Amino acid sequence: MNMFSWMLVGHMVGDFLLQTGWMAKKTINITSLLTHCLVYTLTIYIAVLPAGGLSLKAIIVIFASHIVLDHRKFVLFWVRRVNNAESLPWMNIVIDQCFHLLVLALTAQYLN
Repeated sequence: MNMFSWMLVGHMVGDFLLQTGWMAKKTINITSLLTHCLVYTLTIYIAVLPAGGLSLKAIIVIFASHIVLDHRKFVLFWVRRVNNAESLPWMNIVIDQCFHLLVLALTAQYLN
């Protein structure tokens, strides 16, 4: 598998399998947001070891972007202003995941 494939595995595990109910309430509590982002980033870091690992720049970009995206303000802005889809609650999840995958793809291509 290539770097992005391993990142995708890490993303699925870190963003879904290892996210607890407490972490999912991250917009209320900065500690839960940072804990989730740390678990997520560490999971991706471990997942990509078979592909050669991540650079420090890649780790920082993945961690920081996850904070921004999971804080929800940017995603909610995008759904409201760009998609004009506030009435579709599922759109928040789809847009969130699209941006996460975009970050991983760009990171795999340009930062490793």
